[in-house]
Amino acid sequence: MTISGAFFSDVQLELVTQVLNRIIPANDRMPGAGQIAVGFLDGIIGRSASLKRRFGNGLFRIQAQAQQTHSKNFTSLSDAEKDVVLHQVETAEEEFFDTLVRQTYNGYYTDPRVVELLGLEVRPPQPKGHQLDQGDFRPLESVKKRGVIYRDT
Repeated sequence: MTISGAFFSDVQLELVTQVLNRIIPANDRMPGAGQIAVGFLDGIIGRSASLKRRFGNGLFRIQAQAQQTHSKNFTSLSDAEKDVVLHQVETAEEEFFDTLVRQTYNGYYTDPRVVELLGLEVRPPQPKGHQLDQGDFRPLESVKKRGVIYRDT
């Protein structure tokens, strides 16, 4: 792995890569999230003290659950065993797991490689923009007629 961790140690990078690959596994067309989103996740966590605590505890919980359930490290488990452990951690640590999944999706589905593989145009939303339907602003007329209701300070 060529990522220089902002938060994750080398051991944690291996663990997180395998966890992300269970959240979004690779298939014949798409790479797994471990190959795409681990750097994004590491950067996000590295900038937040609360996320550092949450993920430090969550990763510890994954390893502890793997040891308790299968007497092995998470990285030594089969895919089916990993799924069992992750489901147990999801049930016990909902806030951690919700953040893990959300940030995995954020990192994966915003990566230009994935966007291109999905057949979407890789570009920022502006200045080209998207076609928007013209809205009906008649309900705002009463607000506009009220005029300014604040005072300058």
